[in-house]
Amino acid sequence: MRAPLDQRSPWPGIAGLLISLWLALSIEAVAARLFGSGAPFPNFVLIALFIWSIRRPFFVSPPLVLAAGLAHDLFSGGPLGIWALAYLAAFTIARDREADGSGADFGPMAARFTVLTAVATLGAWAAGSASTGFPAPLGGLITEGVLTILVFLAFGWAFARRKERTAFY
Repeated sequence: MRAPLDQRSPWPGIAGLLISLWLALSIEAVAARLFGSGAPFPNFVLIALFIWSIRRPFFVSPPLVLAAGLAHDLFSGGPLGIWALAYLAAFTIARDREADGSGADFGPMAARFTVLTAVATLGAWAAGSASTGFPAPLGGLITEGVLTILVFLAFGWAFARRKERTAFY
């Protein structure tokens, strides 16, 4: 039987968070180099941040969200600050950490992620439009948002099923 969460060392969780964010950022960088920065590709950084905000909410703080957004901008080759602003806005507006509970309820978790993705996508569009001075094309961002939600449904479903099977996580 595992020790309660408050008695376990936080370092394995922090290492898991950093490794998963690094993998998500690496996938983003490879996709941007192979397909170009304008090609729609699932936002694995947003998925990783959301799942970790359910698994260990105290790890996903605003400075980490800001750093992940800035790294996403650097790795994808986009203007600096667009995804950082979008992630901060999305996590500020669309996250209700108390409502997520253990993460075993897939329906509410998927609905909250859908709202989070919509806010992040609109935030990225608004920041991108403001940085260029004219409205950015919205089609690619909408496709990216839909792809992100579809990929999350697979990850989220597996995460929720795992949370149902384990008594102590």
